[in-house]
Amino acid sequence: MSALDELQDYIDGLWIVDTHEHLPAEKDRPADSDVLTEWLTHYFSCDLVSAGLAPKDLGKVTDSSGDLMKRWDMAEPYWQAARSTGYGRALDIAARGLYGIESVNRDTIGPLNDAFLAAREKGGHYQYVLKEKSRIAVSIVDSRLDCDEHFFVSALRFDHFIRPQGAGTLASAARDVGVRLHTLEDVKEALRLSLDKTAQRKTFVTVKMGLAYERTLHFAKTTHAKAEEEFNQFMFGWNAPGCHSVHMPGRAYQDYMMHYLMELAEERELPVQIHTGLHEGTGNVIENSNPVLLTNLFIEYPGVRFDIFHMGYPYMMEMSNLAKNFRNVFIDMAWGNIISPEAARRALVEWLDAVPANKISAFGGDYCFVDGVYGHQKIARGNVAAALAQKVADGSFDLDRAKEIAHWLLVDNPTRIFRLEDRVRAGE
Repeated sequence: MSALDELQDYIDGLWIVDTHEHLPAEKDRPADSDVLTEWLTHYFSCDLVSAGLAPKDLGKVTDSSGDLMKRWDMAEPYWQAARSTGYGRALDIAARGLYGIESVNRDTIGPLNDAFLAAREKGGHYQYVLKEKSRIAVSIVDSRLDCDEHFFVSALRFDHFIRPQGAGTLASAARDVGVRLHTLEDVKEALRLSLDKTAQRKTFVTVKMGLAYERTLHFAKTTHAKAEEEFNQFMFGWNAPGCHSVHMPGRAYQDYMMHYLMELAEERELPVQIHTGLHEGTGNVIENSNPVLLTNLFIEYPGVRFDIFHMGYPYMMEMSNLAKNFRNVFIDMAWGNIISPEAARRALVEWLDAVPANKISAFGGDYCFVDGVYGHQKIARGNVAAALAQKVADGSFDLDRAKEIAHWLLVDNPTRIFRLEDRVRAGE
């Protein structure tokens, strides 16, 4: 047996940790979905648009009330163009591994949809996909504290305190913890109480921040006075008679509150997951999400464990430099293995030359629908096996060391970062 085959067999047998998902509760999956509607919730739908499908036609393709074959005919030219991307390959793997359909095409879309609907009708699909087929001990699900603890623990966002969508949103968040909103100090108190209230929930394991979709990741050090001035302007716009402005508070306020959140996380020894690199969707500004922009936070808050998402794609070597230089910075490959399987594999090979192997988490599905998680974890396991086999072949380390590192990347590292020891043991 080759080193690659032996590593693949070993890795396929592991119960792994999934660092990031967006899965709804199984009972909350839309009842009127079919396979095209659910599988084009995100990711591959963006590849179809990138390949040329008009956004208005994507809406027709994903409308489950329409005829399945007519919808397929609209998507097929673009599906064929994009099927070899990581997103497309994950769907073919899901079709094959979960439903016994070799690949998604005109001849199979009908039988695939029948199998998909039958599985929904049968029930227990999360158990089948996440446990029986994917061997995931525990997944960290984004923004859902009331999650099924058999499958999940939680990450929660506090972005609405930093960049609120209008003062009404901020005031509502403050009321939830018994704070009446008048001053900047009230906002800080509401954020502190909200974080501590959340921390009492046993499912909560990490803070998540996704502001790169809306602004640059550079959070400058600013003064209380500047932040307070912007907050007061923001509140005046809301309170002025007949106004109720929904404008955002200024950059100084946002930066100040981000630093305050990092202070709270450091005091409470909470890890912080941060979106960097590629954005879901189309037409986004990639330079806003370069992980290098976070450097001042890494320096100022050495007690925060920064779990940096999506391997920083396309800034993988910058990510390597950051993880090598800062003991509190960790690389998270969530989403990365399907953004570009080859880029993920090459990055992992290089990271293992530059970065201590206890600083990389190799898998986070980052899906809104459960079937995608299965396809993604198969690609991720294959990437880890291939990267480690290459290191064995070039003499970097032997096969036993490769297996040890595989266990670190897929189990031990995320378990330690998020303190999941009990959950991992229980989830196997």
